[in-house]
Amino acid sequence: MFNIFGKEEDKEVLEQKRAKWNLRSSKIKTYMFIVAIVAEIAFFYYMAKAYGLVEDSVASGDKIAVIDFKEQVTQEYVNKIIKSMDKVKKNKEYEEVLFIMNSPGGSPTASEELSEYLKAYNKSKPITMYIQGIAASGGYYIASAIKPLYSNKNAIVGSIGVIMPHYNLGKLADKIGIEEDDLSAGKFKKPISMFKKIQKDDKEYLKKQILTPMYNNFVESIAQNRDLNVSEVLPYAEGKIYMANNKEIDGILVDKIIVLSSLKQQIRDRKKHKITFVNVMPKTPMGIFGKGKVELNLNLGDLVTPKFK
Repeated sequence: MFNIFGKEEDKEVLEQKRAKWNLRSSKIKTYMFIVAIVAEIAFFYYMAKAYGLVEDSVASGDKIAVIDFKEQVTQEYVNKIIKSMDKVKKNKEYEEVLFIMNSPGGSPTASEELSEYLKAYNKSKPITMYIQGIAASGGYYIASAIKPLYSNKNAIVGSIGVIMPHYNLGKLADKIGIEEDDLSAGKFKKPISMFKKIQKDDKEYLKKQILTPMYNNFVESIAQNRDLNVSEVLPYAEGKIYMANNKEIDGILVDKIIVLSSLKQQIRDRKKHKITFVNVMPKTPMGIFGKGKVELNLNLGDLVTPKFK
C-alpha cells in the first residue's frame, strides 16, 4: 500500500486508521440514534400536552388552578369542567381555584348543575370568580354562584331570561313539496311544528308549563346566589345585558371591577408566599392545520329545548 508520497504504509498504521474511522462512524450512528429518540420523545410529549394529558412544568411552590370557561354552556362541556375540578380537589398542591368566565350561556340544566357544584366545592377549596369577557344568561347563572364576583369593566353581564327557539319552514316546504305527517295522542303532545306557527293555546301551554317556571327558577337561583331578594333581582331580569361597570348593577350583578392581572396579584398578596397559576383545563388538540376552532352559535339550537338567553 502506498501513500500520496509514494511510500508504502505500514499495515499496522493502516489498521489503526481503519479502527479510528470505524469508531468515529459508530459514534456518529450512536449520536444520530440518540437524536432520533429524543425527537420522538419530544413529539409524543408535545402531543400529550396538546391533548391535555400532561401539565406544563411549573416553578416550585403552591399552585392555584385556573379554570378558563370559554364555551357555550352544554352538559358535555360542564362535565369536562367538573372532571378537571375534581382532579384539582384531590391534589393537595392546589390551594385554590381561579375560575375565569367567558360564556354567552346555554343549557339551563347544565347551568344549574355547575352552579350548585361550585357552591359545594367552594366550601372545601376556595374559588375566585372572574368575568373576563362575557357572562350572559347561563354563563351569568354559573358565575353568580361565587361571591364576591369580580369582573372586567368591559365585560357583558346579565341577559337573565329564557328563550325557546322556533323556525317556521312552512312556506319553504310548500314550494319544494314537503308535507308533515305524524301521529300523536294527547292535545299537547306536539305543541311545536317546524312547518307552521305556534298556535295560541300551545304558546300559553309552553309558557305556563316550561318557560315561566324555568324563568322563576333562574331568578330565584340568582337571588339566592347573590344574597338578594327576588324583588331586588327582577328589575335586572328582563333579558337585558349590561356593561359590568354600570353603576346600576353595582352590588347587584357584580361586586368589584378589576383586571385579571391585578386580581392575580391580590391573590398572591393574600397568600403571602410563592404561588403559581396553572391552567388545568384540557387544551384544544392540535390538528394537521393548527389548533381546533371553537365556534359559538348564539341563536340556533334545538327547536324545542329552551335556552337561557
